[in-house]
Amino acid sequence: MLILKIGGSVITDKSVGAVNKAKLEEIERIAKDIAENLRDKLILVHGVGSFGHPHVVRYRLKEVKDIGGVAVTHLSCVSLNFLVCSALRKFGLNPIPIHPLSSFKVVDGKLTFDAEYIGAMMDEGFIPVMHGDMVYNVTEKKFEVLSGDRIVVELAKVFKADRIGFATDVEGVIVRGSVVDELSSIEFLENVDSGKSDVTGGMRGKVELILKYGLKAFVFHARDIDRFLKGERVGTLVRG
Repeated sequence: MLILKIGGSVITDKSVGAVNKAKLEEIERIAKDIAENLRDKLILVHGVGSFGHPHVVRYRLKEVKDIGGVAVTHLSCVSLNFLVCSALRKFGLNPIPIHPLSSFKVVDGKLTFDAEYIGAMMDEGFIPVMHGDMVYNVTEKKFEVLSGDRIVVELAKVFKADRIGFATDVEGVIVRGSVVDELSSIEFLENVDSGKSDVTGGMRGKVELILKYGLKAFVFHARDIDRFLKGERVGTLVRG
């Protein structure tokens, strides 16, 4: 079973001032790559880029509880998810959208979700498609930003994924200005180029999660999604 995360910078315009701007041609190209190369069960997670981050900042959702802001942000994320799922369907795949705000929750600091349901949908032949979103913390009665990266590592632990990939807009993990083939020590984390500004931590946050959860994952350029699906080594191997 595979888990593939597509970065928000890959499928949306994250330039300064951009809001809700999708890269439709790139979404279709990725959907086509998946349709032509997938040979296993897959969970797909995508970042939300300009469909999520600007709203989080505008409504200060990391600092205050604003129900209206949560609703606006969630619906924006859902609209991007619809575009991704529609592209997958166009190329003959069977996506099933799973929206974290209505399907996930945080209890005592732990992210909880119905893994049995997600597994059943894969067994039926669907591709679960999730995304960065807001999530409700039941214990503290507040809303939190939930990154697609966090979703990936949590799912990977539960489903014991055979292969995990993070498709980005760079060649791999950049340490001191150069892409590295492999990264396995948290000592190097402070030297990782974090990339574009991101309310969910950017590249450094991604690498930290992979290492923290003790996983093995590839971080690579989105143009190599076909190679990742074929089982080839791509980009940087982060080994926790």
